[in-house]
Amino acid sequence: MTTETLQHVALFDKCKSFTKARELQAVGLYPYYRPITHSEDTVVVIEHDRLEVELAQFFGKEACLVFSTGYQANLGVVSGLVGRGDLVFLDKLDHASIVDGAKMSYGETIRFNHGDLAGLERKLQRVPGGTGLMIIVDGVYSMEGDIADVPALLKIAQKYGAALVLDDAHAVGVLGPRGDGTAAHFGLTDDVDLIVGTFSKSLASIGGFAAASESVIHFLKHNSRPMIFTAALPPSNTAGVLAALHLLQPPWATTSGRARRRSCRSSSDRSRRRFSSGGSCSRRACSPTPSCRPRCRRRTAGSARA
Repeated sequence: MTTETLQHVALFDKCKSFTKARELQAVGLYPYYRPITHSEDTVVVIEHDRLEVELAQFFGKEACLVFSTGYQANLGVVSGLVGRGDLVFLDKLDHASIVDGAKMSYGETIRFNHGDLAGLERKLQRVPGGTGLMIIVDGVYSMEGDIADVPALLKIAQKYGAALVLDDAHAVGVLGPRGDGTAAHFGLTDDVDLIVGTFSKSLASIGGFAAASESVIHFLKHNSRPMIFTAALPPSNTAGVLAALHLLQPPWATTSGRARRRSCRSSSDRSRRRFSSGGSCSRRACSPTPSCRPRCRRRTAGSARA
């Protein structure tokens, strides 16, 4: 898509015009996000800021915001950005945290059938110009095994001026050249507006994150209630995520990281073949998440009675 066809993303206007926090910082009256460096005679090493910096670098974004859970990450991103007069478009198989974030926002929620991008575009065509729009989908659908068609989604989002958000909870660590998710898998990291994820899958901890431009993250820091009105991650969990993140990068990524992703893919493919041959069907998908369902419930129930 050429630059001339890109539409202005009105949803982010609120982020660019948000200046209150920087005004307070400029006059030395800003009371928030002040790092703790020591406590009496005990030095405290704070890894929280370091984690946000390294996550932003890993996912190829300007900034990152850490949440206490992955559920809160989606809750905070959607409810924090989608306001009155805005619209958020959800795939009908999006994760519950996305659905709840949309319910919590002041905007209007519009759902489209799973993977039906023609249907999504028809709904977008009816929206007045200048409306704040968000399209948010799972990068990998955990119950279906499908990988989102990010190139086609991006083309639609850019055509109608919508922000594109990917929930990469099930993609981090297994998709992308470095395990850096669905956008990287398609080579579209720079074009996807926000990448959201959890630490409770491949990063083996607890918490969540949102990675985006600096202006969007700055806005969320001061407007995302699920992040503001909760406790921060314990330092032990933060350190654990950092250690796991390092295993996805050189020098580990050149050996064990790639081997583990290959092993994960091989195990998933083997599971699909065995379930399919054993009487269960697997939806066509190429993600590391196999999805298997009985071909015939009546037959399965009869076999069980026998």
